[in-house]
Amino acid sequence: MKYGIISDIHSNLEALKVVLEELKGVKGVKGVRGVDKILCLGDIVGYGPLPNECIAEIKKLKEANIVVGNHDLASIGWKDISWFNEYAQRAIIWTMDALSDESRKYLFSLPEIIEEKDFVMVHGSLNDYTDEYITGLKKAGKNFKLLEERNLLLVGHTHSPRLFLKKRHQPIYSLKLTDKDIIKISDEDKFIVNVGAVGQPRDKDPRASFGIFDTDVQEIKIYRVPYDIKKTQELIRKENFSKLLIERLAYGY
Repeated sequence: MKYGIISDIHSNLEALKVVLEELKGVKGVKGVRGVDKILCLGDIVGYGPLPNECIAEIKKLKEANIVVGNHDLASIGWKDISWFNEYAQRAIIWTMDALSDESRKYLFSLPEIIEEKDFVMVHGSLNDYTDEYITGLKKAGKNFKLLEERNLLLVGHTHSPRLFLKKRHQPIYSLKLTDKDIIKISDEDKFIVNVGAVGQPRDKDPRASFGIFDTDVQEIKIYRVPYDIKKTQELIRKENFSKLLIERLAYGY
């Protein structure tokens, strides 16, 4: 089985379309990477200008596992937005108004966690499915303890590709992931993998980020692809979002 892993689309249709063409192709034809199934780790909406359109693209996927993210829940009124920063709050409120009834129902239907034979997937962490950021060794350690029957946890939320690795009787190791990096999954060790963001990267690389998990060879590979950033920026500008949300796409922060 070959899985395409995506996360944190954030209503960025231009980035999503490029990534899906890489993974699944168009009109039923497999894309460059020839994946069998898509795993989406949440935050389909938020920050960006085309939430309904992004949801529509995700709904087209016939073979997909999809969990809900914190922005997805906030945009349908199921999460307190007071703890979000000011520019995120403004974007969430705009998204609330922009979402169609059909889109709201879809986001409401998404689970917070999915457990498969080869992995567990959540947006944030096993300690807090939608809100906790796994950014350091301490939080990674707590999640490894919660990862009982499987050895691979797939997460999003931080918008930065990263690996946390726990080998038996050794300290936890962390590594920033870049384009074409390969993670070899083994039964003896435990892994937390974040493939980064499709729609709003924050690792100083503005290209859309995604991963491929090939279970036949037990490898996850990171990929980066360019998309039309200026087109997305112009759409955001028209909606009078924060200037930061426009500028950060070009710099990947």
